[in-house]
Amino acid sequence: MTIRDVLTLFRRVPPKRLELATRLFCVLLLVGLTIKSAVLSHWGLVVALVVLSGILFLNTMAPLVNRRPPVPVITLMLALVVTVCLTTLYLGLSGAIWMFPALVGLRYAGGNVRTGPLRLVLVIVVPLLVAWHGDLPNAWRLFAAGLISALYLWLAEGQVLTLKARLDRDEGRDPVTGAYSRTRLEGDLALIPGLAPVGLLLLRLDGVSGLRDRAERGRADALLADVAKVVIPMLSARERLYRLGGQDFLIALAGWRSYESYELGQQLQRSLSATLPSQITLRLGVAEVSETEAFATALDKAYAQLATSQEAEPLVSGQSPSG
Repeated sequence: MTIRDVLTLFRRVPPKRLELATRLFCVLLLVGLTIKSAVLSHWGLVVALVVLSGILFLNTMAPLVNRRPPVPVITLMLALVVTVCLTTLYLGLSGAIWMFPALVGLRYAGGNVRTGPLRLVLVIVVPLLVAWHGDLPNAWRLFAAGLISALYLWLAEGQVLTLKARLDRDEGRDPVTGAYSRTRLEGDLALIPGLAPVGLLLLRLDGVSGLRDRAERGRADALLADVAKVVIPMLSARERLYRLGGQDFLIALAGWRSYESYELGQQLQRSLSATLPSQITLRLGVAEVSETEAFATALDKAYAQLATSQEAEPLVSGQSPSG
């Protein structure tokens, strides 16, 4: 098997499955390090590794059962920093090498969390611990290399985010939420006859526009992104989440009737309402469509439900929104 064959094989693996496999491999690696640390009687490190692997496992499994990750990202980042520091404390230079993948992990696994202070802790504390082991020359080398790595990641963040946004746009995705864009929706309308009936579930985060009016755009974007993170893992390849702009999402459900879409909406409302701020209300609208030409009418009916009630009423089974 050539390198090209291997790359082709990885390209065929769905990104979500590849990410899941990678995270589970990290958990397995941490479990192995835990066993080794227990054999060496490094009990402080054992506790840190158990906490870190447990957090990673729980946050990895939660989307598979349609739940939000139970442990905040900042807690995961703190556990990672403590683990690297304890690894260096017990093992010296051989443990300090974990500082570099940790610096990268803080940047990419941290999402929107400010990880600069945590990186600074690693760059300063890890070389100090190596110096405490009596290896002063390597302590200076670690400090210099860690500082260069941290500065490079900080300088590259703007470019990385710009590249990610460009890739999202090329795929027809909204850079803020990862949902498909309205432009992609317009291109997907031709698929409706082959997937009919298509259930339409309209979600509105009522109150998000008010946050933008009060110059809280970052908070508004974070709320929309959190909702998308809950919804997207619940959808199969035949179901898509679209961001219609502002505070509205649309879920298109191939082969679903309107009453089935309504039941999904109720499930989402129960799971999301408990996590949304008190000033944000999740409103629902449902419809179904079987022809491309009837999509605008069906969407208008779903929007009308948003305007008249907090909770949408399902259409009668078998009723077509276009008829």
